[in-house]
Amino acid sequence: MVQKLLNKEFKGLICLCWDRISRNEQDGFIIKELMDKGADIQFVQARYEKSSSGALHRDIDGMFSAHYSRVISEKVKAAAEKLRSEGKCIYMAPIGYLDEGSGNKPIDPERAYIIVRIFQLYATGEWSLFQLARWANKQGLTTKPTRRNRTKQELLNGVEIDEIKKVSRPVNNKTIENILTNPFYIGKLKVNRKTGEYIDGTHQALIDTALFNKVQAVLKSKNVGVHYVDKDFFTYRNLIKCECGRSYSPYQKKGINYYRSRCLDNCQNNHKNINESLIHEKVRDILGLIHFTDEEKIEIEARAKFELDNISTKREKELDNLNNERKRIYADLNYITKNKISLLRNGTMTIEEIGKDEKRLNDELELIDEKTAAHKEAAGEMLKYIVTFSELVKMANVYYEHALDTEKHEIATQVFSELTIYNKEIANFNAKEGFAALFKRHDLNSGSRGGIRTHDQLVNSQLRYRCATRELFNC
Repeated sequence: MVQKLLNKEFKGLICLCWDRISRNEQDGFIIKELMDKGADIQFVQARYEKSSSGALHRDIDGMFSAHYSRVISEKVKAAAEKLRSEGKCIYMAPIGYLDEGSGNKPIDPERAYIIVRIFQLYATGEWSLFQLARWANKQGLTTKPTRRNRTKQELLNGVEIDEIKKVSRPVNNKTIENILTNPFYIGKLKVNRKTGEYIDGTHQALIDTALFNKVQAVLKSKNVGVHYVDKDFFTYRNLIKCECGRSYSPYQKKGINYYRSRCLDNCQNNHKNINESLIHEKVRDILGLIHFTDEEKIEIEARAKFELDNISTKREKELDNLNNERKRIYADLNYITKNKISLLRNGTMTIEEIGKDEKRLNDELELIDEKTAAHKEAAGEMLKYIVTFSELVKMANVYYEHALDTEKHEIATQVFSELTIYNKEIANFNAKEGFAALFKRHDLNSGSRGGIRTHDQLVNSQLRYRCATRELFNC
């Protein structure tokens, strides 16, 4: 409008009063300049003469207009501060909540469960923001309905903002990032975005604090995604690699699944393409070696009493050490709690350093509690569990051979975290916790390349077996 008045496209304009067109000194200066340059600006509730008295009248109205604007601003800030002190949300709640007033932010029944699942999936460290966004879109997650900005033509035509329909849009990786970093989901309200200050809100938390903190740790570690929403299923995708470190990529040819590795130039692997059925056979053979043989079970029974007595004595000592460590941590936490004000006043520690120390001590305490809970189980019960587990997986290789591809994938990923293939043989593998000790008694990863040992060789490896048995008892 100012530009049109300067260009003489309009002779002037009519306004109700001065405070409707000017709320600060800058606006007042522009209006005065326009009037001095010949723009005919008329006011319904006042008339300003072209004299020093008229200019004074105009200056006084401008001063009262600025004062009125400051008073309104103070009232709005005071009202916002009051609502904030009561823990009420004065801004639009994020996805997963409904907006029914500053003191009423109920959980959105349509979107909340997807938000919870997003946190749980990302906490595993196996999903990227981009892949989570694609997954969320497939689940039907959208942004909250909002109105777009009016176009220039709509503004000129006098289109009201209420006439523009609210629409929801698909989420993207930035939307997912904003969700994962928003403390609103654990019952917090932001006070100052720049300083990261938050207070407790009155709304219901959607995510527990432990899960939220785990997600923040994963975000800092910058994990990359290994789950893909739109890629075809293959049993050993992201599970096998060559000795040179390159992964095998799956592909299908004439209805048969293969895996190909683009090995390094100096790699001696002569078979860079492998049929999936060959991998099935090799994995089946390894699974057949998990359970205890009859000879091993006889020796376990013969040596159980002596070994269990030694283990019980060792566990008692470890429990004493854990209790002493717990007492030390409680003493440190108690000292920080009682002397927090003194530490801050003396400048010994900042509030951030105190928070980090408290978090570190609580993490150590949680770890000690987990170790204590593990040690409380009787050694005899642990041995019974191990033998029972061995019997349960005795037929694992048979089940694996006749399982569906999806079931094979589930079994393989439960037992192994990685398989290394060299010249069509499994040269090495990383077994997951629990299975690792059972495999270690055979020392499967030692010896010649791909040397999965025969039953006779395994029976003769008594020394390695005894060492691994001790490890089983101590786990």
